[in-house]
Amino acid sequence: MLRFSMILVVALIAVGTLRAQTSGPSISEAVDQINHMMTEAWQRDGVTPAAISSDAEFCRRVWLDLAGVAPPVSQLRRFLDDTHSDKRQALIDQILVSPHHASHMAATWNDILLPSDAQSIQQRQNVTALENWLRDQFIDNTPYDYFVASFLTAGGAADRGPAIFYTTREVEPKKIAAATSKIFLGIQLQCAECHDHPFDRWTQEDFWSYAAFFGQLQQSDQQFNNAGFIIDRPNGDVTLPESDTVIPPRYPGATNPPDEDITNNRRRQLTIWLASRDNHYFVRAAINRAWAHLFGRGLVDPVDAMDKDNPPSHPEILDYLTEFFIQHRFDMRTLLTTLARTDAYQLSSAILGEDRPPPESFAAMTVKTLTARQFYDSVQQNLLRRSPTVGADGFDFQREQFLNRMRATDTTPRDYPHGVMQALGVMNGPKMTQATSPVQSGLLASLEAPFFSPDDQIETLFLATLSRMPTGPEINRIHSFRGQRESDQERAEFLSDVLWTLLNTAEAAVCP
Repeated sequence: MLRFSMILVVALIAVGTLRAQTSGPSISEAVDQINHMMTEAWQRDGVTPAAISSDAEFCRRVWLDLAGVAPPVSQLRRFLDDTHSDKRQALIDQILVSPHHASHMAATWNDILLPSDAQSIQQRQNVTALENWLRDQFIDNTPYDYFVASFLTAGGAADRGPAIFYTTREVEPKKIAAATSKIFLGIQLQCAECHDHPFDRWTQEDFWSYAAFFGQLQQSDQQFNNAGFIIDRPNGDVTLPESDTVIPPRYPGATNPPDEDITNNRRRQLTIWLASRDNHYFVRAAINRAWAHLFGRGLVDPVDAMDKDNPPSHPEILDYLTEFFIQHRFDMRTLLTTLARTDAYQLSSAILGEDRPPPESFAAMTVKTLTARQFYDSVQQNLLRRSPTVGADGFDFQREQFLNRMRATDTTPRDYPHGVMQALGVMNGPKMTQATSPVQSGLLASLEAPFFSPDDQIETLFLATLSRMPTGPEINRIHSFRGQRESDQERAEFLSDVLWTLLNTAEAAVCP
């Protein structure tokens, strides 16, 4: 496998992805240019942007977007008390090199790469192997083109690491073609599987000639963990449905088969083309997905429908970022840093007045529903002690049970299948009981310290759940419910009730 990877690296270098010294604009210059283009678009379209987000709103947003959890109370207090003018930039930089970020991006990409039926508890050991592989890529900040190339050319044990991408699609060329074109190229080739695409350029032959690159893939009979191995056999023709016509491999958008010799390993040759800096499908799809991750929607939305009838909302920004990403050697941290530092990302999600700007204008931040994972992990981190269901191997059965119940049946990883209120209903089980129990909640236990005044206690509950300070009216209303509760047990039950109430607000389940 090492030898194969080295061959691929040499091939990538040969087609133009040599790691030259970074050229092009700096991050600050890119941020200024994007701000300028966005401001011009707002002025052209007569759109008034929202105000800049508050520090509390921004801190919750950047922690959830880049770390996958709401900010810990101590970190949030430190950020709110910080008086440095560059503290937002510093927070972005801090999170991007943290283990939280690598774990969050690994989990996010795990959801993107695998179909929902592969995410069951029974499959968890196999899925965890892929998630660990992904985490290593983000810890090392592997350039995106190398990351994708290594992923697509993976072989070995069929239920371990990247190879599970193929086995969960039954090693069928048509299923693999549909998935890889959507995820890595941002195009819906599968719409042309049975007939020419009715609205786009893609023909049935385009789809099957792309699928032919995966025709050599096979799950071997040699057993390993009852799963076998993923190998590339010497042959493996693909034909049109209900036809004996053999379709030769051809890149999407090309009119002729590749000039290169693809006899030995079509998958490797496809990867050299797909993960190339010259393949703008690939580069633009990566940028659009990163933009959607932070802003809640892509410059092209949906992110996997980048066709001629669905143009980008800001083509000049997408073009600029395409060159920027290439010049910075497909550095994902650099791309995310740049996007998170833009004025558009700093905007509040709140709008004064009734006229909310169109979502495609990015003149106000989109309120994003938390994923089940973000919601659970935020409760676990900020409210509880170590989960009693975590085994010695780090596997949290209760967490996986919750995620499995909340997992959507489609491929939209951010959406709950039945909305926020069902998520809260599911949480009103063992985990909610633990989180709001004075005995099991680490947060509630800490509030028993004598130096916490009643106002301090309420403030801490708000910071831990909503990532903001309570307003004056909120504090007064909560105190009015406190009444004459004097005993330790009564006060503990009161704080438990307040915590339960805050967790059951819609605000606790969104990223502002």
